Amino acid sequence: MAKYGKYRSIQELLEAKQGGIMVNKVLEGVIENIQMIRRQLKKPKSQRWSTSIIDNELRHNLISLNKVLKQLKRNKKLH
Repeated sequence: MAKYGKYRSIQELLEAKQGGIMVNKVLEGVIENIQMIRRQLKKPKSQRWSTSIIDNELRHNLISLNKVLKQLKRNKKLH
């Protein structure tokens, strides 16, 4: 069971109470990160980031997209 009711963390609880995240800004950040990763993958292998760095960036993008989905679901329930 979640420590803060149906929310997993204090951050998620605050986002729900304050009206949520700024969806546009989060999506813009994800787009910028994906473009940055694509540029890295186009470089020669010797100049490229390590796979762990790319994996962390992709994981960060997934977390951001999950937050956007949660926010959209909350907005749908309110309207």
